[in-house]
Amino acid sequence: MESPFQMSPKCEIHPTTSSADPSEFPFPQIRKTSSFVFWNRTRLYIMVLTLACLTFIQMNTLTFNFTVICMEDIVEDHHRITNFTDTHWFERNTEKSMLFSGAAIGGLIGLIPAVPLISSLGLRNVQTISGIISAASAFLFPLAVSIGFYTSFICRILQGIGSAIMFTTVGVVPGVWAPSSEANTFMAILSCALQLSNIICMPVSGLLCESALGWRSIYYLFGSLTFIIYVLFWFTYTDDPKLHRNVSQKELGKISTGKVEKIKESVPYRSVCTDPTVIITWISCFGGNMGFFVLSLYGPTYLRDILKFDVRETGFLSALPFILSAIIKFAAGQISDKLTFLSEKARFVFFAATSQIGFAVGLVVMAFTSSRLVAQIAFNFAIVSSGLNIMGVIKCIQLRCLQHVHFAIAVISFTAYVVQFLAPIIVSIICPDNTSEQVGPLEYTYSKPIHFNGPFYSYSLPE
Repeated sequence: MESPFQMSPKCEIHPTTSSADPSEFPFPQIRKTSSFVFWNRTRLYIMVLTLACLTFIQMNTLTFNFTVICMEDIVEDHHRITNFTDTHWFERNTEKSMLFSGAAIGGLIGLIPAVPLISSLGLRNVQTISGIISAASAFLFPLAVSIGFYTSFICRILQGIGSAIMFTTVGVVPGVWAPSSEANTFMAILSCALQLSNIICMPVSGLLCESALGWRSIYYLFGSLTFIIYVLFWFTYTDDPKLHRNVSQKELGKISTGKVEKIKESVPYRSVCTDPTVIITWISCFGGNMGFFVLSLYGPTYLRDILKFDVRETGFLSALPFILSAIIKFAAGQISDKLTFLSEKARFVFFAATSQIGFAVGLVVMAFTSSRLVAQIAFNFAIVSSGLNIMGVIKCIQLRCLQHVHFAIAVISFTAYVVQFLAPIIVSIICPDNTSEQVGPLEYTYSKPIHFNGPFYSYSLPE
């Protein structure tokens, strides 16, 4: 698939050989390297570091989705003081829905300056600022809850602002740090932050919620760890492998092989927004996100209130599908890199269609089954299927938009946060009491756009 967005004629082509001989590359005279080069695997360190950063900022937005089921103590303390003469704000569904939507509102706010800031300040600076905001808002959330609803809502917005750059980072970092032969695997692993955040957050939250430490300790733990990991990110990440002291000349040659050096230039917003492939990809992501965020936001509530698992079981069972999704996504990245005999379009379509059709089937089964076991299997299947979407639509848009991918993915993030904002409102209307009779129509309603999305994407992409 050729990109319509051409590089500047001033760009130079890096050497296309992967020889280990440093004399073949033009950089030795201008680069200062450390004696420790991670065994010529610094890019793997960058991948793991970036994955950890993305995982923690996502965890900070997810934590409330779980702790909402074990925060009854704030209501009990309120009634003990007021002698049941007043209703606590946490008892009202409207306020709860607004807290669910607060992260989405923050994400929308954070996306507005993200693209121009990345273009001017670089990903390293913007990512670090986002991480510090996320860490502070998580650490201060228990204090905000004790003060009142509005301070809690502000903290939720700040958590969303901190995570707004996540999808953009997943699209940008592989293009800069991954060799062409490892790009799909690199992207698949970074996108596992969505799964890892649930894998870590849900069981840890379940254990701490039922321990003597209580739900507040979850926010203190995650907020502190987020701050530490972003300090490390600031000191050890660079926006260009050539500027990293731990990247050897041999590794730099491998990363640069076959790549065109990118230069800073303004984003052609009109051209990107009117490109048919980009539009199709945006529509496909929107349909997939409609169902995914319902399961992501209300998965713990579904498992506890509908399937009747206790808090600790809910924590582990909420994480299970994300563990499976991460494993399958990693395998899919490896497979995609090796399927060189297939065209790029064939690989995009296969992963996108498999993801969205499988996801829709899982939602439909959840809507109509009365079996607890079948519902749990369908819940797992739907989330596992959704993990493959990154290998289709995101990889497609990355190759299509080249150095302007951060804007294209920012739009995907924008639509995701719109869906995340609307999901709690729709859920509160369709199933205000969280009963099985109300959840069935909800899951079926969300499955419909996804059913049509997969085939639409498959037949609409240009060669």
